[in-house]
Amino acid sequence: MLCSSVGIVGLGLIGGSMGKGLLESRSVDRVLGWDVDGKVLEHALSSKAITSIASPEETVEETELLIIATPPSKMTALSKTLAPLAGKNLKAVVDTASTKSALSKELSLIWKEKYVGLHPMAGKEKGGIQNATTEMLYGAVCALVPTEISDGEATKMAKDLICALGMLPIITAPEEHDEIVALTSHLPMFVAISLALSAFKGASKNRKLPYFIAGGFKDTTRVASCPPWLVTDVWETNRGFIKKAIKEFIDILSKLSEVEPESLSDLATEAKEARESLLKRRGEISDRN
Repeated sequence: MLCSSVGIVGLGLIGGSMGKGLLESRSVDRVLGWDVDGKVLEHALSSKAITSIASPEETVEETELLIIATPPSKMTALSKTLAPLAGKNLKAVVDTASTKSALSKELSLIWKEKYVGLHPMAGKEKGGIQNATTEMLYGAVCALVPTEISDGEATKMAKDLICALGMLPIITAPEEHDEIVALTSHLPMFVAISLALSAFKGASKNRKLPYFIAGGFKDTTRVASCPPWLVTDVWETNRGFIKKAIKEFIDILSKLSEVEPESLSDLATEAKEARESLLKRRGEISDRN
């Protein structure tokens, strides 16, 4: 068993899925939950993502492990309010934000050695507790991002949490994490937004365009349906690495637009092999675990 009680502040897609996973795996006895939306709380309780509704203060006073799963822009202010109320049994505090470099500095100043960053590499195009599932997390990689002052007990509990949910822990430093996800997570978001807006502009000129939308367009624009606040948050907290990734992407697109057919075929072959290699190496992680 992970511990007797976990508190989750923020019961959206990730927070709700984590609560369900912990209870279904019987890794904890109690999951206390809070969200700013009362309807979300009711749904979380009825769908067994939590065992009881609690105020933010109660979640930090009565639990051994606190999961902060709110939008990243809310995490620092919330932590400043909650940290002074922490109960003596609180052993670890984790967040689920998709950027770490700036936020981990702020949260480690507040929570001290109890703080460890997490980032589940899982999600759906549509958020919310109504879309939360345990299957979404199972088999996913989860970044484990301790700070220089995270203690051994908190780091172990964070790792045990990842494993209890069926995810695969990969340890990274905060800046290393942000540079990686700028390419694998954030750039796809901006590419999807650009493609969706370009197609919509085209549809204003030709009403037949939507009839020709098929799998390729749906797959490549899926993450354009993510919550707008998420796009804003990752841009505000990881702008430098995202700008670099966008520039490199534009450079490749420009190169593709200018090459001769023979060279284009070579680049397409290179891209096909690159994708298959990356996915194979990702699969090897699952096999080792």
